[in-house]
Order: sequence, then C-alpha cells, then structure tokens
Amino acid sequence: MSAKPGIATSQFSLLRHRRFLPLFLTQLGGAFNDNFYKSALLMLFTYGDIERWGFSIDVINNVVAATLIVPFLLFAPVAGQYADKFEKARFIRGLKIAEIGIMALGALALWLNSAALLVLVLFMTGTQSACFSPLKYSILPQHLSPDALTGGNALLHTGTSLAIFLGMIAGTLALGVVGGYWWVAAGALLVAWLGWRASVRIPEASAAAPALRLESNPYRQMRRTLLRGWENPMVFWCIIASSWYWFLGSIYLTQLPNFTRSVLSGESLVVSMLLVLFLVGICFGALLCDRLARRQVEPAVVPLGALLVLLFGLDLAWAGQAFAAAHPPVTEDGLHTLEMMRQWPRAWRVALDVLMLGVAGGLYVVPLSALIQHRSEARHRAQVIAAGNVINALFMVAASLVGLIVLGGLEWSIPQLFQVVMAMHLLLTLLVFWRQREFWERFRQRFLLVRQ
Repeated sequence: MSAKPGIATSQFSLLRHRRFLPLFLTQLGGAFNDNFYKSALLMLFTYGDIERWGFSIDVINNVVAATLIVPFLLFAPVAGQYADKFEKARFIRGLKIAEIGIMALGALALWLNSAALLVLVLFMTGTQSACFSPLKYSILPQHLSPDALTGGNALLHTGTSLAIFLGMIAGTLALGVVGGYWWVAAGALLVAWLGWRASVRIPEASAAAPALRLESNPYRQMRRTLLRGWENPMVFWCIIASSWYWFLGSIYLTQLPNFTRSVLSGESLVVSMLLVLFLVGICFGALLCDRLARRQVEPAVVPLGALLVLLFGLDLAWAGQAFAAAHPPVTEDGLHTLEMMRQWPRAWRVALDVLMLGVAGGLYVVPLSALIQHRSEARHRAQVIAAGNVINALFMVAASLVGLIVLGGLEWSIPQLFQVVMAMHLLLTLLVFWRQREFWERFRQRFLLVRQ
C-alpha cells in the first residue's frame, strides 16, 4: 500500500488522493439522499393527498425528524463493533448496496402512495446512516496521516453540510414540479448508485480488532460501546463537547425560521437567506480550522470556536430584540421583504451574527472530530465513534425538550431561548475545559502567546 497522504500545499490536495476522494464522494451521496428523501416526505405530508392517520402536520413533522434520529440510538453501537472487527471498505460497499435497495423500496412506496411504507423507508435510511457513521470516521485515521486529519475532517464536514443543504432544497423543489414523485424516486436511486460506484474505489482498511467478540445483546453492546467512550478521558470530553455542537445546531436550525417570522417579521425569502449564511459560515469555519491548527490535530482551536459561539450567539439574541423594537411590521401581511431589510443596519447585524455563528460552529467541531479519531485506541475507534453517535442523538433529543420547555412551558421568546442556550453553552464548555486543561493550555500558548 502507498503511504498515507499528508497535506503538501493545502487540505484541498486531499481531493486528489484515492485514500480520501472516494470516501468523500460516498459520504456526500449518503447525506444528500437522507435529506432529499426526508424533505420530499415532509412536503408530501404537508401538501400532498396522503394519509396522516389523523395527526396534525406538526406531529407528523416531529415523527419524521425522530425517524432519522432513533436509528442512531438503536444501531450505531452494533455497527461500531462490526466496523472494528471487519475490513471497513467492504463493509461500506455493502451499506451502499443496501442504500440502492432502500431507495428502490422508496420508489415503490411513492408509486403506492403509502405513508406507512414511506416512513419505514425513512427509518431504513436512518439505519443505513447510523451504520455508516462509525465507518466513515474510523477509517480516516487509517487512510490519512495525522497532519492531514484536521484538513480531512474539515473537507468531510464542509461537503456533508453542503450535501444536506442541497438535499433539503432538492427534496422540497422536486415535489413542486410535474411528475415530482418520479423525480424523487429516480434522483434517489441515481445518487445511491453513484455513491456505490464511489465506494468501490475506497482502498482497503484492515480490521482493527479481528479477534473482537461480537455482542448479540443490543443492551449489553450499548453499555460496552458507551464504556469505550469512557476509556480515554480526553476522548470522552471531546465527545461531550462535540455532542453539544449538535445540540446547538438542532436549536438554531429548528428555531431560525420562526425567529425570522415572529421576531424579525421577515418573509420566507429572509429565512432562506439566513440559512444560506449559516451554511456558508459553517463551511468557511470548518475549512479555516486547518490553517489555524497549522496542519496538525490541535486542541487550541476548540476554545476559540467556543468563545466565538458565545459572543455571536448572545449578540444574535440581542440583535433580534433590537431589530424588532426598531422595525415593527408596517405592511398588510405584517412581514418585511428581503429588499426592505437590506436597507436597515440592524438587519445586517443579524445577518453577520448568523454568518459568524456558523463560522464559530465550524471552528469548534472540526478539531473535536479530529481529536476523537486521533486520541482513541485504534482497535476500539469505531466503537468510540458509535458511542459519540449515541450521545449526539441524546443531545439532539435534549435540544427539542429544552425548546419545548422554554418556549412552550415557560412561554419565553425565542431571543430568550437563545440567551438560555448560551448560558448553558458557557457552563458546559467551562466544564469541558476544566476537566481537560489541555484545551486551555494549548489555547493560551497558540493564541495568547503565553508560554509555561
């Protein structure tokens, strides 16, 4: 085998390497398809003539969202042990073949207009993703050298974010055109096939723990997987900090549309613009990590990202309140157009906060992913990542509960929710940096130029 590629000039040089590009393209296809199918299903339930079993659209939307999260709780631990025991590239190809079959079943569900079968297919796509996640992150350290690990994670995170966004847009638009059902069916099958074609090119990644005893009891395997996450304290706290990123992402992506409507009084086009700014920020922040980390696995970048999240998260809440006070609705429908908002400096402040919140999130999470991969024991790496997936899912469920309690139970405003979340962010990140002083010490040395 050839040597692991480092980064000769920039992280983008990884896209020329067979040890990275096929995995990158395989991940893009999977992320796109998950969100393409989910968004199409949401549009179908919202606007289509399909059975909803007497439930409201809000309830159905929550069911659809949960259908993609629950498989990570159920199947990621099981997949983690298989990813450690067997050769990973072949496992990935098997999952991509399964994705083709799942998308074929999805085409049948669309043809039959069966709501139950459509939800089952969505659950299966979530299961396939839950099984793929430990593989894609545990294979990176086998194919990339340490100096390329942060850059590889940055590219993977950027590509995944773009694929998610494009999948959401494509799924929403597809059902709005003539023959939309068939566009969804054909598009999902095509992307699944292209993903499999890319996976064929992924080089072999030898089994990390071929003698591992497989656990057939899901409860015991869940416990064993979580214990793997505890083995290395630094890795464990990186998992907690990384899961917090998914908590924040869930809060902001869920609340941003209603924040725009109820606080900013902005039209739907304003929502789209803010979501694009958030995505661009995440991608830019992720790609900036490699330069700030000086092409190494660097804990120092994490506190920087956490601090910027706090600053711009608080300012977004305050900017929203200031904008609402200065620009109450004046039109008949009570909504400000994008053209109107472009003329107001307070709107630009909100836009900058959303953009920079995305940048801060990218800076925060990418080094954590690289640290988890780099510091975890090779023979248990996939199980450690599976433990992270389980905790990620729990944090995302917790985000929904916090939103429900603050907005529904306490009846506070969305800016007040953002302030509560930032207080929680401050406490959690201080706890992480207190338990793992390396984050703070490296931050002082790298950015504050303080030497011991």
